[in-house]
Amino acid sequence: SGYVSSAGKEINVFEKKLKSITKSQFVIPVINGTSAIHIGLKVVGVKPLDEVLVPSLSFVAPVNAILYLNATPHFVDSEKDHFAIDPKKLDDYLSKNTLIKKNYCLNKKTKKIIRALILVHVFGHPAKVSEILKIGKKYKLKIIEDAAEVLGLKYKNKFCGTFGDVSTFSFYANKHITTGEGGMIVTNSKEIAERC
Repeated sequence: SGYVSSAGKEINVFEKKLKSITKSQFVIPVINGTSAIHIGLKVVGVKPLDEVLVPSLSFVAPVNAILYLNATPHFVDSEKDHFAIDPKKLDDYLSKNTLIKKNYCLNKKTKKIIRALILVHVFGHPAKVSEILKIGKKYKLKIIEDAAEVLGLKYKNKFCGTFGDVSTFSFYANKHITTGEGGMIVTNSKEIAERC
C-alpha cells in the first residue's frame, strides 16, 4: 500500500489478520519484537534483580529485553536437534538449583527469584512446548513465548505463539513475514492485553 505511519487503518487490518491466523483474542502491535518481549516481561511481573531463564542459543533480543528491566539473564541449555531449550536438562537443573518459597522459584545460589522463562523457537523449529510448559508450571514460572521465527507454524495442531502467558512476534526485514520493522504481542488474557 505504501503506507508508513505509527497508526492507521492498515495496522487495524494487519491486527485483524494476525488475530485470525493465531486464533488469539488479543493482538497488540508494537515497534519491534524486542519491545514485545520487553513489554511481555514487564506485564508478567519481572522486576529488577529477578532472574529470567533464556536459552543459551538465541538472538540477543530476549537478553536485551531482560537487561532493560535490570533483571538478570539466566542461561539454560539448548537442544542439539532443534536448538530450543532442552526440557530434560532444564528440569534437572531447576530441581538441583532452585526451591519453591512463598510460591516463587528461588535460585539457591544467588537467592534471587527466577520469575520467568523465555521460550524461544529457534530458526523456525518449534520447541518442545508441552514439556517446557509443564516445567514452567512446576517451578511457578511465567512463560514469554518468543515466536519471532515461527508465525504460521503449529505444534500439536495449535499455532506457535499461542502458548505463553504472553507470546511475541517480530516482523523485522529478515523474518518470513515482514513489515520492514515491527512486532506484536499476543495473549488470551484481557488483563495482560490491557496492561500491554
